[in-house]
Parts: sequence; C-alpha cells; structure tokens
Amino acid sequence: MLAAREQTDAALLDAIARGDLGPLGVLFDRHHEHVRQFLLRAAPNDADVDDLVQETFLTAAQAAASFDGRETARPFLIGIAVQLIKRRRRTFARLRGLLESFGRTPTPPRSTPEDEASLAEDEARIRAAIARLADDRRLVLVMVEWNGMSGVEVARALGTPVGTVWRRLHEARAEVRRALERGER
Repeated sequence: MLAAREQTDAALLDAIARGDLGPLGVLFDRHHEHVRQFLLRAAPNDADVDDLVQETFLTAAQAAASFDGRETARPFLIGIAVQLIKRRRRTFARLRGLLESFGRTPTPPRSTPEDEASLAEDEARIRAAIARLADDRRLVLVMVEWNGMSGVEVARALGTPVGTVWRRLHEARAEVRRALERGER
C-alpha cells in the first residue's frame, strides 16, 4: 500500500469519504497555498482568507464522496471556496440589511392608506422579481445595486471577468424590468 503522501488526490479523497481523516492533512499540504492564493484574489476581505481556507478543507472532507476522480483536487477545492465566498456574502448581506434597518428613521406616513398599500405592493413585486432571478444574476445585482460595489470588485469577489459581471447585471435589470412591466408578483 502506498504511503498517503504518494497517493493521488482521488485516492486521498476516497479514503476521506470512507471516514479516514488522516489523508486530509496530505491534501491540505498539497493544495492549501493554491486555495489561499485564490481566496486572496477572490475574497472580499483579506482578513477572512485563513478562515476560508480552513473551512474549504473541512467542507472538502464532508463532500469528499462527490469528488469526480480527476487527477488533481485543485478545481474541486476552488469550487468549494467559491461556494463559501458566496454563502458568506449572502450571510453578511442579510446581517448588514438587518443592522441597517435598526438605524433607519421611520418614514413619515403617506397621505392615505391606499398610498401605503400601493407602495408595499410595489416593493413586494420588486422583491419577487429579484427572487426569481438566477443566482448568478441576483448575486451581481445585489452586490452592485445594494452593496454599492464596483464591477471590478464584484468580478474579483466572484472570480469572473468584469465583462461577465456587466452582462449579468444588464440581464438582471432587464429581467426585473420585464417582470414589473408584466405586473408579475
């Protein structure tokens, strides 16, 4: 039997999937610097990088059975890191929205209850239209429109070209506009 250091990434992940966590250290030694360098470029905050590297390998241990057997586990690990960035972004966006809502001053009441109902209905339609967007489009729309991020910042966070960010943003805005024009709820 080969020593763990001499085994392929597929063999290491197979052992991990069967419950042997020893090979996780070998996998970490092989790929942690590549994952870290990716996260330094893609993560929105450099302070989170080491935590995200650790979380990537812990998640890889849980997802080891889904590894497709490639020669190298690097794309598998980078894919996990991307999902963790997206999850963290969503979590922080929800938290930021919650915290911001505490700091808002209440808006003065509209002149009539009908105006209030109309405003609430419009807001619900917009939220529903955004919720129906594909994840990649919704993520870009929220990052640009609500978080005020630039296209370059979004591209860096998602690990995609800036042109892709602008295309997704354009498509997201167009989809929301069409849904609102159709009066969808």
